[in-house]
Amino acid sequence: MESSEKVKILVIDDELSMRQFLQILLKKDGYDVTTAENGEIALRKLKEEKFTVILMDYNMPEAIDGIDLLNELLHTSPKSQVIVITAYASTEQAIKAIELGAVDYVSKPFNVAEIRDIVKKCVAAAQTQKNNEPVKTAQTKRTDTGFQNIPEETGIVAQSPQMKKILELALRIAPTDSTVLITGDSGTGKEVLANFIHKHSGRGDLPWYPINCGAIPENLLESELFGHEKGSFTGAYQTKKGYFEVAGNGTLFLDEIGELGENMQVKLLRVLQERVFTRVGGTEKIPTGVRLIAATNKNLQEQIKKGKFREDLYFRLNVIELYIPPLSERHADIMPLANMFLDQFSKKTGTNFRFSEETLDFLNHYTFPGNVRELKNIVERGTIFAHDGLVTETHFEKTMPSMPKPQSAESNPFEVDLSHNVDLDEILADIEKRYIIQALKKTNYNRHDTCVLLNLTERMLRYRMSKLGIKDDKE
Repeated sequence: MESSEKVKILVIDDELSMRQFLQILLKKDGYDVTTAENGEIALRKLKEEKFTVILMDYNMPEAIDGIDLLNELLHTSPKSQVIVITAYASTEQAIKAIELGAVDYVSKPFNVAEIRDIVKKCVAAAQTQKNNEPVKTAQTKRTDTGFQNIPEETGIVAQSPQMKKILELALRIAPTDSTVLITGDSGTGKEVLANFIHKHSGRGDLPWYPINCGAIPENLLESELFGHEKGSFTGAYQTKKGYFEVAGNGTLFLDEIGELGENMQVKLLRVLQERVFTRVGGTEKIPTGVRLIAATNKNLQEQIKKGKFREDLYFRLNVIELYIPPLSERHADIMPLANMFLDQFSKKTGTNFRFSEETLDFLNHYTFPGNVRELKNIVERGTIFAHDGLVTETHFEKTMPSMPKPQSAESNPFEVDLSHNVDLDEILADIEKRYIIQALKKTNYNRHDTCVLLNLTERMLRYRMSKLGIKDDKE
């Protein structure tokens, strides 16, 4: 290729076979490829000539380890695009490398199309920088102690240390092509974070398609994702393109990924590995350049142990994991979020809404089992009844009479009988058992809704039910 004839690439790997493989592969694409068997040799070569792209193995049995070598490379050749190659599914290494300044990450074993595509994009990014054209990313300026600031127009409230850290990492990984797995309870804002990553990537102006895997029947999901050929099944009157095709080089967000059936897990794994797919009823292999972001409120590692989720697919999805903690664990975000929602409803209705002091106290002490989604609904309910613009706790109670009021420190919900010795563990276990059984009955034994009602994770609920000997009618 004419545009890449003078592009120089440095490959650093202690395995001779890997160095030779990458050298042959990249030379076929017209690149000038130099190899180095360890970090010391690589640094010497960097002093002799400049390289547009550097591919480095993160794990080499030499004096310079992966972190130190990456830092040295970035210091010696700050304009080089560094791609880190590491062991299969090493999520921690991926996060660390990207935080330090690597532009992308690929895990062994990788396929030819994947590495060629990543190198091509890095070369294009380097050329853009060379021409002084703005690179289409949203990375903030980074110091030795972290990001100097988070852009104000992010669309996400991040006052708590946890959310600030999540957004810092999201901004760092956004410009890469790495697959991201977002985990956390329902209502924490996983789709909002996924869209944030898309908007702050180089794909921000390309298509964005959120798909809820749990909302589409298994027999239709394959057609929705991969499309189908005319006549492939009853009702297929014409050829249809699926999301992987219409998204092009955009972003697909697969929410509730834990709801995928075994058949779809196999098909999705193949697409992630080979970067090609086939329409239902078709034979043509169609390439895809889409970026995938997945999310789940389930513990996929627990699902793997139960045989309900493929471990190899989990590793392919979990290149980088972002966990969003529940709202009850990031108290500093509650009022900023509430004020943001109140401002949104004020603009929508043309009314200047405001919170009363008692409402502020209520919001600051409520546990929000439904997380950010519940907070937004509470604020909206309050504005509906606040005709004078003042939102009070009373307005919440009009539509939520059963809403539990926050307990004050002085409240004494019941008197206890200590006229004789008691077994405190037994009493607490009995209370806990009655609450769980009552919640199961109230939700018609829906464990997800029970977790929301009791502000528990599914793992915590399973543990408590097992410990207390509680059975439900689904088993």
